[in-house]
Amino acid sequence: MSRTTSAMRRLRRPARITVVAAALSVLAACSGTESDGGDPDPSPSAPARTLTAGEIETAAVDGSDVPDHQVGAREAADRYEDSEVSASQPECVVQARVALGMNVGDPASTAQRTAMGNPPGVKSAAGDLVKTTVTLASYKGKGKDKSEDKGGGEGEEKVLYDLGLASTACRSGFTSTVRGEQTPVQSPPQEDAPEGLDFADEYTWFTLTGKPGDDVPTHRVLVVRSGHTLGFFSRTYPGPAADTLSTAMPFPVDVARAQWKKLAAE
Repeated sequence: MSRTTSAMRRLRRPARITVVAAALSVLAACSGTESDGGDPDPSPSAPARTLTAGEIETAAVDGSDVPDHQVGAREAADRYEDSEVSASQPECVVQARVALGMNVGDPASTAQRTAMGNPPGVKSAAGDLVKTTVTLASYKGKGKDKSEDKGGGEGEEKVLYDLGLASTACRSGFTSTVRGEQTPVQSPPQEDAPEGLDFADEYTWFTLTGKPGDDVPTHRVLVVRSGHTLGFFSRTYPGPAADTLSTAMPFPVDVARAQWKKLAAE
């Protein structure tokens, strides 16, 4: 598996593969290879078309889709307007917003959920449940700017392009401002891609956390694409990042996989 200069890896599905505040550590998409012998074993795929508001709401996960999680609508206090979230570097706004479970770009339709539960292998304090925000966004067009976008919106490719720029521009950290509160944030060292992401056409992962000694939540974030639809999954752990992120604070692959399985049925 090779890396490009933008640290992006692309994943081809018809292959067998083992593959409020902070800073982007890794942007990635993976290239798979065909399995040796036999027919390819494709993973479920989200619809290629742009989803309507009704379709995307129906496709959003509920309590029956994610075992051991309580899934419900996002509360008003957990929803943010663009004007409420900014960053000291313009390129880093996309990171701060995605970490908070916001959709970015100009989607044609969206759906938002909150999943409360303990990830596999994670033991929480008595009664505490880890929160994962789920945001689905379906886009009309593609392109790095609106002039290339035939659908009138910015498109899912523009969102991924912006995240790619942020992966370089925000490497040294920045200050995020959420509803007037400023927080210095940073990016921990890069790491291998989370396992079990063979269901996506393309994906991005990053970790957002506070500086050492700061009592700032850690966000473990996945952005998953299939067709014109992006899924933003942000899992929030209390306190700064642990030394062993991959085991102590896993990415929300379990929730993302359940969501993509339901989306593929649309």
